This record gives sequence, structure tokens and C-alpha cells, in this order.
Amino acid sequence: MIRTSRPVVAPTALNTPAVQTYLTAVAAYTADPTLPQPKQPMSYRSSDLMDAFDTYFHAKCYLTEQKFIASWEMDVDHFEPANENPARVFDWTNLYPAAHKANMMRPRRLPPGGLLDPCTDDVESDIIYNMAPFGEDPGFKARDLGNQKAVNTADLLSDLHNGKSGNADSRANTRELRGLIKRQYDKVIHAWGHYKDALIEGDPQDIAQAEHNLRVLLSRRASFTMLSALARICSQKGARASFRLIILVFKHW
Repeated sequence: MIRTSRPVVAPTALNTPAVQTYLTAVAAYTADPTLPQPKQPMSYRSSDLMDAFDTYFHAKCYLTEQKFIASWEMDVDHFEPANENPARVFDWTNLYPAAHKANMMRPRRLPPGGLLDPCTDDVESDIIYNMAPFGEDPGFKARDLGNQKAVNTADLLSDLHNGKSGNADSRANTRELRGLIKRQYDKVIHAWGHYKDALIEGDPQDIAQAEHNLRVLLSRRASFTMLSALARICSQKGARASFRLIILVFKHW
């Protein structure tokens, strides 16, 4: 999960007369439940919304950072579930692109204390990300155990990546995601190796190309940015510090 931002102005499909009429009816129904329950006028899936997701979320699931060719391949997730607050069904700030599996596994109600919002909270600092050697078993924990939103978010990310604790079927259902993460991790390790070799050989063209490859793999537009940034090669003295420096430079590119 990475920090992201979006413009204040919503995609046009979220602000049509039909949507405004629906929101007015929702407000009236909330005030007086004896009124007819409003019927949602349209789907929130539209080309301008998906284009906005491509632009501002890099066609990545906001929870797992799995990248897709286009946001059309993902679900539209309501950060505050629609069954809890129908008034936010078309709220631009409440809509996020989510991989279908992640969306289906996410609880239909916000947990007590809520979840971190990647558009308003510092999810990159509030969550500690870790992995076992060779890019296996992604882990998540709250940096501050007193931050309930961070604790809840770390628990959710753990479930989405590793399956629910003690549930073999859930563990199997998330195997594909862990495989994708490991492959991306391996790409970063290999790219780092090529970068070190290029530095040793001293060819400016090779160094520039290897540096570019690392930038792409560790950019915010790449799959699994936060977990990929954990890739390290420590076989050479000073390699850990050098790699951390590269991460700091590249991961915000």
C-alpha cells in the first residue's frame, strides 16, 4: 500500500443529474425511513472513472499494489462500505480500485477504529512491511500499536496476502498473489545485481541502463512498490547501505 493523491474535482460520471437526484433521495430516506428506498441510478463504473484510476492509482490495487494493464480489470471498492453509508456510493474520495480477490476478502464493514486511507494517511510510515528471504511470506504490522487504524490495516493486509490465520483454503486462495510478489522481488534482485556489475565495469551506458531498470522496478507505478523495496543483497560489505540509499532515491520516482 502506497500513499497516493487525487484531484479534488471528481470524474464527470460521478456528478450527473441522475446521481444528484439519487443523493437527494438518500438524504430524505435517511431522515425518514418510511419513504421509498432510493434505487441506485447507474453503475459507478465508467470510462472516466477508470481513466482516473489509471492516472492517479497507476492501475494498481490500492490494498495489495498488484498492477493491472488497466483499471477496468479491477473492482471499484467503497472505502466506507455502501451498506454503511449509501450517501457515499458516488463519492469520489470514497472510491478505490481493488483487485477482485482483495475486494471479496475485505470485510463488508469497517472495523472498530477504521482503516488507514492511502489518500489521507501516511500508510508507508504507519505500516512496517517485511518479507522472509527470497521474497516469501510478506508481513505487515503497525508501527504504533496505539494507532488502531494502522493495526486494523496491517491485519487486513496480512489476510489479503497470506490468507486468514488457520484457514487453509484462504491461504491457498492467496497463493497466486504471493507468487506475483516473489517474481517482482526476484526482478529487483537481478536488476540490483546488474547495477552492481555495471558500476564495477564502469561503462556509462550500462550504468545508465541498469539504473533506469531499477528506477522502473521500484517506482510508484510498478507492482508491489513497498514490498519490492525490501529486496536486499548483503553478500558484499556496504551493499545493504548502498541499496537502502537507492531505495530512498528511486521509490518516489
